[in-house]
Amino acid sequence: MRSLLSLCTLLILLSTAHAAVFRSPNVKHLTTRTFKKAVHSSDKLTLAAFVAPWCGYCKKLAPEYDRVADSLKGIVNVVSVDCDTDENKPLCGEMGIQGFPTLKMFPGGSAPPRSYDGPRETRDMIAAATGNMPTFVKRAGTAAEAASKPVSLLFTSAGKVTPLYKALSTDFHRSIDFYAARDTKVGEGAMKSFGVEKTPALLVLHGGEVSKYDGPLKYDSLHKFLAEFAQTKQGHKAKKTHDDL
Repeated sequence: MRSLLSLCTLLILLSTAHAAVFRSPNVKHLTTRTFKKAVHSSDKLTLAAFVAPWCGYCKKLAPEYDRVADSLKGIVNVVSVDCDTDENKPLCGEMGIQGFPTLKMFPGGSAPPRSYDGPRETRDMIAAATGNMPTFVKRAGTAAEAASKPVSLLFTSAGKVTPLYKALSTDFHRSIDFYAARDTKVGEGAMKSFGVEKTPALLVLHGGEVSKYDGPLKYDSLHKFLAEFAQTKQGHKAKKTHDDL
């Protein structure tokens, strides 16, 4: 009896090890059944790894990909598909997967994917993913322009919109208008009129009031703050769905 139990335990452990290419909890493992909803129903960019657990190159990719998922938590959807299972073979065939690992970037919605053929290092994959993120952020040339409607207004010294602010704009673009105002464009006087002395600084202008964000510049904290102002057309709170602003 003990031998039988030991054998069953060993088989379970081997099966688990065989299937677990990626170990980060931030890599979402998808199937044919869950892929469409998770990827095509999201406005965010999805980085997908199509793998097989016996593949040596997939095992080599795993720690780098895990770090990508941890670094881009909340910013980009990082997922994997095990093409070795019968359930997922139709999906992998539909995606034209012919070798492992294959990485694809899905820009959000029903837009077609783009293959990623660059280096499989963490920083290179992060750069590719964040460089292809959708954004709903508008540039505000003057403080008056930015304050003409209730918006999320980011005062920044950055020349480009950061991945963090892009991700937040994707989360709430149906409920909040997003603007970024570069300090050199609007000037110190305009910033001080909003009580802003240094960048980055995030404000929400709503109903004639100004709410300033004073928390950590982390995705979860910023998401919680903006969710307080995100209202659907029915008046209910909107559903919650690389730090640096």
